Amino acid sequence: MQDLVINSTVQLTLLLFVPLFFAYILKQTRIRSWAMLGGVLGGVLLGPAVFGSISHDYWEDIFQGGANEHEIVFRLERQQQADLLAATTLGVDEVILMQMRADQQYEVSLAVEKWEQAQWNSQQTLRYYAIFLIFLILLSGSMRCKAKGTAPHAMSLSVGVWAVLVPSGITSLLLLLVTDMGVTEVLALGACLGAGPWTLASWEQKVANKSEPNGALLMLRCGRVAWIGASAIAMYAAWQVQGAMALLWMLPLLLLPVIWIIPRKQLRWLQLFVDYAAIPSVMATSLVLINPLEHLQFWPILLVLLFCADARWLGGIIGLGLLGGRKSGDAMRLSIPLVDAGVSQLCLATLLIGVGALPPSFAIAALLGALFLEHTAPIRMKMANVDSESPPQP
Repeated sequence: MQDLVINSTVQLTLLLFVPLFFAYILKQTRIRSWAMLGGVLGGVLLGPAVFGSISHDYWEDIFQGGANEHEIVFRLERQQQADLLAATTLGVDEVILMQMRADQQYEVSLAVEKWEQAQWNSQQTLRYYAIFLIFLILLSGSMRCKAKGTAPHAMSLSVGVWAVLVPSGITSLLLLLVTDMGVTEVLALGACLGAGPWTLASWEQKVANKSEPNGALLMLRCGRVAWIGASAIAMYAAWQVQGAMALLWMLPLLLLPVIWIIPRKQLRWLQLFVDYAAIPSVMATSLVLINPLEHLQFWPILLVLLFCADARWLGGIIGLGLLGGRKSGDAMRLSIPLVDAGVSQLCLATLLIGVGALPPSFAIAALLGALFLEHTAPIRMKMANVDSESPPQP
């Protein structure tokens, strides 16, 4: 128990302060998306690619867990190899050797199962930590946005549904057609790309209101509908992996609609903590168990980069176009805020990584897609002809 407390303390301290350090340095250099990029650097540094390669045993003990069970599996395999070699040397009958191999394989499978269970139990601290930080991120984002006016609920529902169906549907369909990935993994990635923004930056509110009266409130509601739709898909994927425990590990998805009804209040300390610590730390937590040198694949990244922005935008345009009453240019301009979903994608991907629904190659793609969305905000601002203010750094 004492070792668990010590390991958890070291683990959370590293995951909080190392990404914070990188984020602060990048902030001083005025690099776009400094918060997420700081988390990427911190996660790679603390992960198996760097920390794990320098001191694998210590990294395994701190982050991955199951070090003792891993040692048991290693010794068992060595012992089985020695036993099999001895039996072969003594000229044991082939039938007996085959039975011996089958028994050994079964014994190893049981040991590996215990090892994986030990890893899962040890990583509970990481999951609880990520859930807590994501809750703070969702709370902070909801507190910042104060769109006023009125917007038709039916229109918000229609546009929001299209905003989640187009990116998640296209991505899922392509993956099912051209890969042999399971439905759960495909839906998990599709959910990440369909997640809509639950808050809008000031420049995005300005763009939406300039496109039409009360446009900011309309886009805010559309983004939240898209978030709920993506959350439902993500919950289904998590349920396929974890069963009823998915309700616990995906808890922020259930709490966010409740957060939306909390009265708006500017909490400066919360905003600073989220920007400098929570967002970088969530990104680092997502990457700390992934080795990019082993799991980096080009095609999932290309797919995510192609659809994470344009497909969201297209979904909004389709939803607005079907309702009629708008010029195409106004619909395109009004839909721009729906693309600002980098933090949404990060949070959803982190939760799905935690429950094991998002495989490492897809996880890297989803996280890089979130970074891409944040980094390209100035391009969207230029498209919207908003020059008077810069988009806020996350």
